[in-house]
Amino acid sequence: MKRLFTNLLVVMLALVITACQSEEAISFSDGQLEEALRGEIEKPDGELYETDFDELVELDLSGLGISDLTGMEVMDGLETLSLEDNDINDFSLLKDLEGLEEVNVMNNPIDEEHQALFDELAEQGVVVHFTEETEVVGSPDGPGGFLWKVENGDTTVYLQGTIHAGTEDFYPLNEKIEDAYREADVVVPEIDITDLNVMEVQQLTMDLGVYEDGTTIEDHIPEDVYSELATTLDELGLPLQMVENFKPWFLSSTIQQLMTEQLGFMHGVDQYFLDRATQDDKEIIALETVEEQLSIFADTSDDYQIQMLEDSLVDIDDYEQDMLELFSLYKEGDVDELLTTLTDAEVEPSAEEQAFMEALNDERNFGMADTIAEFLEEDNGDTYFVIVGSLHLIMEPHVVSILEDEGYEVEHVY
Repeated sequence: MKRLFTNLLVVMLALVITACQSEEAISFSDGQLEEALRGEIEKPDGELYETDFDELVELDLSGLGISDLTGMEVMDGLETLSLEDNDINDFSLLKDLEGLEEVNVMNNPIDEEHQALFDELAEQGVVVHFTEETEVVGSPDGPGGFLWKVENGDTTVYLQGTIHAGTEDFYPLNEKIEDAYREADVVVPEIDITDLNVMEVQQLTMDLGVYEDGTTIEDHIPEDVYSELATTLDELGLPLQMVENFKPWFLSSTIQQLMTEQLGFMHGVDQYFLDRATQDDKEIIALETVEEQLSIFADTSDDYQIQMLEDSLVDIDDYEQDMLELFSLYKEGDVDELLTTLTDAEVEPSAEEQAFMEALNDERNFGMADTIAEFLEEDNGDTYFVIVGSLHLIMEPHVVSILEDEGYEVEHVY
């Protein structure tokens, strides 16, 4: 037994020694960086190894004259990092920090070439601070409208109608809208796109939007629609073979997204305020989930999905003109004209189209209104800035009228 314990002690010791010997020492090119890190882990001399930094979660390296980050790529446990006020022009190794959640790189020699890297980090869920935060001030003549306000006790809820696409010249919006956002403690979008699990969303999309029985879109739509689909996708630069197993509703959404991207209309109002909320560290509470929204389209019949697909097969120039008209109405804040443009009162909807619109608008509006009423009744003194598609606030039964029916006084601010 004694020999067994002795052998175990020898083996364990050997493993520790082997581990130490097999771990390569880290070499830092920047003396200021190495000195700061040694101070952080309280190891003033000796070789530095990856395990020395295992417990390092938060690190402030601001204003130290650092110019080279080489050596930091092993710090996978690092979550928050400040590199502000240094002389760093290569941030590429930040992509290797698997645990990184937030990084501040302001006041370094940053140029336009760094934007792609920062965008990539943002897609990975990393909050990147790279410009000085400035207060956004709207103009009295600024664009926009569709803003309502409802109060209960010490709690205020602003209801801001949005448009999910847009151009850069939308912003800043009218001062009343910008002021409402600035007052808010909590931003409430339909979906929090800043906190999506990409893998989960991709799997959900596969489950709801892709044929899994070996068939392709050609097996499910008329020949003339298939031919038109092939032409449209070719014009958009997307090979049909890449999306041939997509269901009609998913193809329709894909085509609209491609056109929106190619026309540069990716500056939607929701995205604008969610980016601001992330930068300003405001709390974000979503009204809905991705699955709830996608299911509305996926649950429609094959015939109705084909109709949606046909409606999306338009010339991109026509799509551009329609979108520009929509943008103009939104920026003018013209409630009546926008509603008229988006609805056709002269055409009697089919039973399925009516059911689809009830699911897309009516049922969701009641759900949104219920959540907003909960905010109001909780009366915790917070101010909420709700951002939802404008139709939810102007197309009956809309959120505003539902809240009014429940006894709340809703003011049309702008």
